[in-house]
Amino acid sequence: MYGKKYKWIAVAGIFAMILTATASFAANRDFDKAETIRIGSLGPVQLVPGIGIHNAAQMAVEEINAAGGIHGKKLELFIGDTEGKPEKGITAMKKLVLEDKVDVLVGCYSSGVALALQPYLPRYQIVYIASGTASIALTDNVKKDYKKYRYFFRDMINSDVRQQQWATKFLTEFVNGKLGYTKFAILAENTKWVQEYGPNLKKDLEDAGLEVVFYEMFDIDIKDFAPTFVKIKSAGAQWVAQIVSHAASIPLVKAWQDTKPAPMGLCNVASMDSNFWDMTGGKCQGEITYNFIARAPLTDKTIPMWDKYVAQFGTNPVYTTGFTYDSVYMLAEVIKQKKSLKSDDIIDGLENISYKGVLHPEIGFDKESHDLLEGRYVMPMVQWQADGKQVVVWPEQFKTGDYVPPAW
Repeated sequence: MYGKKYKWIAVAGIFAMILTATASFAANRDFDKAETIRIGSLGPVQLVPGIGIHNAAQMAVEEINAAGGIHGKKLELFIGDTEGKPEKGITAMKKLVLEDKVDVLVGCYSSGVALALQPYLPRYQIVYIASGTASIALTDNVKKDYKKYRYFFRDMINSDVRQQQWATKFLTEFVNGKLGYTKFAILAENTKWVQEYGPNLKKDLEDAGLEVVFYEMFDIDIKDFAPTFVKIKSAGAQWVAQIVSHAASIPLVKAWQDTKPAPMGLCNVASMDSNFWDMTGGKCQGEITYNFIARAPLTDKTIPMWDKYVAQFGTNPVYTTGFTYDSVYMLAEVIKQKKSLKSDDIIDGLENISYKGVLHPEIGFDKESHDLLEGRYVMPMVQWQADGKQVVVWPEQFKTGDYVPPAW
């Protein structure tokens, strides 16, 4: 009786070891024997940033295949729906790696989801370029434990330092320096990616001699923003700096337009989508948000890619789109150069790449943290104007039109 029991335990243990071994090496196939190159795209299929990820990956894969693939091998795209939730993200990733046998991963919206996925990368020995997650904790993990987390790269601008620094630059140089406003309200959602961003932005504005007359980190479940904007108006704010990604953007913008507290501009992820004009009934007119990509000459590839994307998908690229598109192309270039699907070869290739993409002419990664190299990014500030037109108003070298104050 006991002998049978231990026999089954031993068999179960061996079976578990086999599963682990299979999982670990699923992403390190022999390039010469591979019939196709398998790309896994992670993102919530119900949300604008996730749609932007999957559309961009599809577009890049189709273009690469049309150009002959990689040494004659076609790319296959597999979609993983994270639903924007850590536990769903883990399930989606496991399916891509263990069932679909993808060679590399791109995408992901939500730093919380990416942080949940990150520990699985060394387990599966699979390279992953995150193209929609901003928390600096992700690349700090690589720097702290390179051996474990070297599989992770981020083609995206971290929020804790770089987005916040760019926000400070916009508010001090443009809003204060050009428009002359000195009193600010900061209205930020209380989520992982904003935990350092919000407080640091407030400090930077105050250090610059400007007043932050209203500061609030609000719960993402809030739907009625009218009372908040009434408070902002009463505080005498001349400019509202919104930091919104996961919260209810439509009610927020409608309440802003209805209460008319002050001009508003900084970051609203949902407002990056061209459909946001119709979603708000045009009440986003006057609002500004950065978008990382715009129909502007960021490189000579940007406008052609933008126009093709609009023609193919009926909407404009959003912030995750450009990063994902460039990420797929970088992975393809490295695999082509190395003629290898081995993760160590792909990592070496990405650590040494300088790629001209749609977002920057020299995209590259820091070898210690695998974050974007400093200065290899831009964050165009885009304003909604009459008839749903999206206009880059800053920085000067990428302007497509002038800032127009809200009509009120």
